[in-house]
Amino acid sequence: MLTKPVSSLVSGQPTQDGNRVPLTRLVPGQGQPGDQAFQTMDPFLLMDHFGPMVLAPGTDAGFPPHPHRGFQTLTYLIQGAFRHRDSTGGSGLLRPGGAQLMNAGAGIVHEEMPVPEQLHSGGPIEGVQLWINLPKADKRTPPGYTDLQPESMPWTALPGGRIRVLAGTWAGVTSPARTPAKIAYAHLELEAGARFEHVVPAGWTAAVVPLHGSIRIQGTEVAADTVALLGAGDALALEAAKPVSLMLLAGEPLREPIAHYGPFVMNTREEIEQAIQDYQQGRMGHLD
Repeated sequence: MLTKPVSSLVSGQPTQDGNRVPLTRLVPGQGQPGDQAFQTMDPFLLMDHFGPMVLAPGTDAGFPPHPHRGFQTLTYLIQGAFRHRDSTGGSGLLRPGGAQLMNAGAGIVHEEMPVPEQLHSGGPIEGVQLWINLPKADKRTPPGYTDLQPESMPWTALPGGRIRVLAGTWAGVTSPARTPAKIAYAHLELEAGARFEHVVPAGWTAAVVPLHGSIRIQGTEVAADTVALLGAGDALALEAAKPVSLMLLAGEPLREPIAHYGPFVMNTREEIEQAIQDYQQGRMGHLD
């Protein structure tokens, strides 16, 4: 069995989003202009590691109402507590180890804010948001929301570590999340020196992203908040250079045109212009 080498390393870019929430933008990769950057890790469009941060008492930090169309978001919480609300009437409480899978489809307006008691008293917040592209045939489907509580995605023990499967199947464990794009996504924690190996379907995009600590892949060290995009081979194989917390990504490329503008990802610029008009005219709904 041939293990996948690192084909490229891309350091995450520190930035802010929402109401002054510090984050590291991990995907798309740098160095590609415009919409081409969103093809780098097809079918994954964007990945943000927000926090870790400690909210000050009385802060309004969070992600207030904003629209999306044409993809799914999978928001995974590591620390803190967030409340989700959207224009379809969907709502849910994100707790540590839980996630929300939101299908933006034809258009949705949502917010993700720390729970009121945390906004009042402060406290730690950390998580990862992943944008997953929708196939062209699904971009105008009705929007919706799936609440994924930590009890439905428990940690599974591994030699030298543990894994929480957020989508697809890893190490024989399958997530309850359902995505039109064929993907596998997980949070992996390993002790120093521990190894992890997993066969990836032929032709799939594969990447690993340490959040804390570092790993080695065929002698290449990958530091925290760095995306290691993997090359050809049968399996992903890595070793923890030090205690590490990382995200595993694999997915079948859609190989469809991508047009992107802010919170909208479609196939053509005309569809982007229509999305902007539909949002401005209230056709994606409202949050009261």
